[in-house]
Amino acid sequence: MGFRYEMTAPGAANVARVDATTQPPAANEVQVRMRASSLNYHDLVTLLGLIPDLQYPRVPLSDGCGEIVAVGADVTDWALGDRVIGLFYPQWHSGRPGRAGKRLILGESTDGCLQEFLNIDARSVVRAPHNLTDEEAATLVCAGHTAWYALVEEGCLQAGQTVLVQGSGGVSLFGLQIAQALGATVVATSSSAQKLGQLEALGARHLVNYREHPEWHAQVLQCCGGVDAVLDVGGEATLGKSIACANIDAFIAVIGVLGGFGEAAVSVIDVMQKNLNLRGVTVGCGESLDRFCRFVEEHDIRPVISHQLPAGELAAALDLMQAGEHFGKIAIEVQ
Repeated sequence: MGFRYEMTAPGAANVARVDATTQPPAANEVQVRMRASSLNYHDLVTLLGLIPDLQYPRVPLSDGCGEIVAVGADVTDWALGDRVIGLFYPQWHSGRPGRAGKRLILGESTDGCLQEFLNIDARSVVRAPHNLTDEEAATLVCAGHTAWYALVEEGCLQAGQTVLVQGSGGVSLFGLQIAQALGATVVATSSSAQKLGQLEALGARHLVNYREHPEWHAQVLQCCGGVDAVLDVGGEATLGKSIACANIDAFIAVIGVLGGFGEAAVSVIDVMQKNLNLRGVTVGCGESLDRFCRFVEEHDIRPVISHQLPAGELAAALDLMQAGEHFGKIAIEVQ
């Protein structure tokens, strides 16, 4: 007998801890005792009921780290006690994104990580970095991997290039840390002077307060002449300005909708004349996540966690995220 947190309707008030019968893993599966998770904006949207056709009950949260406690009959790559993290898309194991690989999402279209025991395809987990705690490793799944996949796998970021990160959420901070490890220069934006100071302490070289400078792209151009890569997390509110401060042949990863779900005002002329590469990014495949985890080990990257709460305080974690009080990630203890 184990436990799971079930969401039966929109809203954190409709998530409750219940007893759950534990089934042995199938022939191709491993059973993971989940220890930690983390909160993403995608989880917030899911918990608010904004995902179409969401089926209830559903175990929320896409991110998770734990140890393998049982293996199926045909599993040879994993052993009891191995620490692993799961894939955001458990069926996207390798290669380019496709409809089949992106069909399932943990915590949305299939049960997620806020449960004691998770049975999952043995190909849908990767080895957790040995230098991270369970809580730190759990933050890599969505936010960390998205930044990695955008900057490295798709954007081919090189030393000496300049990267723009927006705000101080998980994707942006991971982007800052990855860019630094690769020898790139980081420009960071925020509306908070305190958070800009924290971003500077993490290594951002150029800082722009977008509340003081609503036309913040002009400040970016002034401080560094333009950027070679952008992690655009604002969408409607930021994409046009991201394009405006991009260099010729720059890569812009369209990642989030923090600034709204509507249409973004985009200069087609800029996109064309600058030969820009705009690409939507929603995490990556399993082989990419494994490469990221090894990179984290090699460079001893430590995820930034500003809050750590038990699963029973999920509502408080959501309040922190909605209020913008976090810096980096909010970790969740699976208990």
